[in-house]
This record gives sequence, C-alpha cells and structure tokens, in this order.
Amino acid sequence: AIEKLRGEWGAGDALRDADLEIPQDLERFLDISYGSHALQKLDVYRPAGQGSKPLPVIVSIHGGGWFYGSKELYSHYCMRLAQRGFAVVNFSYRLAPEFRYPAPVEDSCTVLRWVQAHAAQYGLDTNNLFILGDSAGGQLCWQVCAMLTNPAYAAAFAFEVPQNLTPRACALNCG
Repeated sequence: AIEKLRGEWGAGDALRDADLEIPQDLERFLDISYGSHALQKLDVYRPAGQGSKPLPVIVSIHGGGWFYGSKELYSHYCMRLAQRGFAVVNFSYRLAPEFRYPAPVEDSCTVLRWVQAHAAQYGLDTNNLFILGDSAGGQLCWQVCAMLTNPAYAAAFAFEVPQNLTPRACALNCG
C-alpha cells in the first residue's frame, strides 16, 4: 500500500511541477550529504550575487505523511523563498516504514547542526533562523522547535540536539 501511495502521489506532484523552471537568479548547492544514509541530502539556495554575505536562513522540512516526499518536491517552493532574499536549506529525511520514529526528528536536528557548522561557508545567518514545515514537516518543525527551546524535552531523545540555536520563528503549514 505504501509503494502504491508513493507512486500515485509522485505522479500528482510530477504533474504539478511539469511546467516549473529553475530560476536563473539563484546560486544552488545541491545534494550535500549531512549524514551517512543515502537519503540524508540537502540543498542550499541563495540569491545570486550575494557572495558569502550572511543571509537570514530558512530551513524547510517537507511533508508527505512521514512515508513520502523529498527535498526535490519542495525545491521550487524553496527557490522562490530564496529569491526573496533568504538562504534556504531544503533537505530529505529518512522515511517510514523503512525508518521508525524518531528518525525524521533526528535528521532534522542533524540538519540544524550542519547549518551551524557550515554557516560561514554558505552565508547562513544563524541568528536569523526560521524553520518551516508542511504537513508531516509541520509536525517535525514544531517538535524540533520545542527541542531547541526546552532542554527538558530535548533530553528525552537519545540523539544530539543542536546547542545555542534559537529560531526567530517557525511556520507550520497544516502541521
């Protein structure tokens, strides 16, 4: 049933995106590994001509019911955000049922630690960090924001949560 849904949803998303073009006014850094699994890849989008100037950074967490989705499905949305003056980090996380909870939460925290470690290289202003998520990504977004702002909650997890990183805001779309 999962593979059938993935196929049906994928066909719909491909139809939705068929006529979309990649903006030419962006710098794109694609398929950067943030972990050891093949799915743990991210993209960074920035407005062209900014050099390494630190920009407010948006981290986008895709939706898909925790069993579907990827950074590719949200690439056009994230590129549009970058065109508005942001650096945007768009990533894929490990999906159910192949990977059990809390794998996507752990991946989200790993991406945020990557953002901290590579802020200077990609011009990411971590003092102006925004996290957004759609659907399942919205649920992951609020959970990660709770971890970043509540040490007692973060301590309930057996993986490393980023330290000294506080989002300015989070945006939950149908989370």
